Amino acid sequence: MGLLAFAPSLQLGGRLDEIRLDTAQPKITSVSAMRVRRAPQIASEEVARLKLGTVVNAIARSTNQDTVGGKTDYWYRVNLPGGETGWLFGGLLLDYDARQRPTLLHQIIEARLKAENTDFADRQEIYNLAASSVSEAKDVSTRAEFELLKLLALANWASTFPNNLSDKSPYREWIKVHGAEVISNEFAGGYNLRTELLWNLETKYHALPVADRIAWEAAQNFEPSDCEGDEVCDFFVISGEIKYLDLHPKGAHAAEALKDLSEGLTEDVIKAANDKGGDKYAVEQRAALRKELASLRAAVAKTSAPEKASLLNKLNQIRF
Repeated sequence: MGLLAFAPSLQLGGRLDEIRLDTAQPKITSVSAMRVRRAPQIASEEVARLKLGTVVNAIARSTNQDTVGGKTDYWYRVNLPGGETGWLFGGLLLDYDARQRPTLLHQIIEARLKAENTDFADRQEIYNLAASSVSEAKDVSTRAEFELLKLLALANWASTFPNNLSDKSPYREWIKVHGAEVISNEFAGGYNLRTELLWNLETKYHALPVADRIAWEAAQNFEPSDCEGDEVCDFFVISGEIKYLDLHPKGAHAAEALKDLSEGLTEDVIKAANDKGGDKYAVEQRAALRKELASLRAAVAKTSAPEKASLLNKLNQIRF
């Protein structure tokens, strides 16, 4: 930060002390629809809203810090389009350096994906920032990271879709644009991302370090199902972890996948795999289950994590 100088600022007909900055300080917004205030206080009139990831130049800050939403920071007076200025709360801004732009955008998107109580419009901004970041990427590794974040942002956005408003704008338009990328969740509402999009992305970037995370996100992207206590059905739900193990047997989540699959391979699942007879549905389900278990055995053979021992003991109970 450069040298500071005290200077008066006229706000709503009165005078308010502020500390002017000798040089403009670039900042970037870290929340969606960030409110610009006429004065440095939460009760002041809102004069504009800025999109997530908007870069602004701060030219002054408040003399005292304020606490908003559990964060304590100064308010910053920033330049706005059209030559006007307004105040932004510093707790929702990050220092901006163009040389670190990809890192900052990645940080902002990841944080917003974890944020709770964000609505459809908020999540649209997260998706839009991720999509624009893909276009900006200068190298393949950075592009791969942002392509993953774009899909995760779409999944995050889709889950807030209000089913009773699908014929209204902007939801009607959303379906036209993204309908092929999602599956309606008739049990929980909203939509789920199609898992195949993540697996396709893993294939595209399999040689890069980020492929491990992409594969795990794919394995954890459970599509709509209604197992209602059916343990065989539950095992199929987590079977994406078999593919993760096959592709990344020494991956960061190999031990976790082995533990999940061992817990999912219950006595009922083993019994279903070994039983003979039954109606056509039972025969077809058993054939599909045995195929998954054969794939699991092959994937487990590639791993060296100690958690494999418990799973192998269970697999050895199956008569292949």
